[in-house]
Amino acid sequence: MTRFLASVRDPAEAETVLAAGADIVDLKDPAHGALGAVAAGSIEACVTKIAGRAPVSATVGDLPMQPESVAQAVAATAALGVDDVKLGLTPGGDPDACFARLRTLDISARLILVVFADALPAFDPLEAALRVGARGLMLDTAGKGQGALPDHMSLAAIGAFVEAARTAGLMAGLAGSLKASHVPPLLALKPDVIGFRGALCRDGLRNRGVDRQACRRIRALIPAGVPATEARFGEPRAAALC
Repeated sequence: MTRFLASVRDPAEAETVLAAGADIVDLKDPAHGALGAVAAGSIEACVTKIAGRAPVSATVGDLPMQPESVAQAVAATAALGVDDVKLGLTPGGDPDACFARLRTLDISARLILVVFADALPAFDPLEAALRVGARGLMLDTAGKGQGALPDHMSLAAIGAFVEAARTAGLMAGLAGSLKASHVPPLLALKPDVIGFRGALCRDGLRNRGVDRQACRRIRALIPAGVPATEARFGEPRAAALC
């Protein structure tokens, strides 16, 4: 089954998406970029508010691929009690050194690497995920307001991404300015997760607060699977994530 991920920026929004049936609560601040980081205190407040009712993921911000800054951000976010930490694979920097440094971290949270369809890295993200011991890959977009994921990649290419992750035993997630109309064709590709922000907000604008009815409309399009607490976002497919 495909699971519904809802991105929120504070405890009130977390409560709204949970009430609407979100499977995974994803913490990020849309005012600070594609993967804008939520302040540490707010992450802790969200984890407390959610209280185990759903898995929680959190982004570390749109960071350059520099080993120490990336490692510090991942470790600090993991220490806040989230289940999964999401790291975007941004262009430039020193990705090889980043991956080597990430391998040395001893953290309880799982790592999810985010690939941007409109800013693809020069290296193989699947190989990178396996190298750092990540539990999954998400396909997203960096330029919000410049088209949704299917505007940057064909459904065939998106499907190939999902299948490659599945074959490698990794979680495969899809996001990127997705709207309700995108759900049926993407569901047919059988990703583990489909994530939303703008489609859940008032007037479809990601910087506005989430709207319960908008959340419920998306929830209705994604058949509910097992309860969120019984299958974690970052577990391999072999462990029956979906």
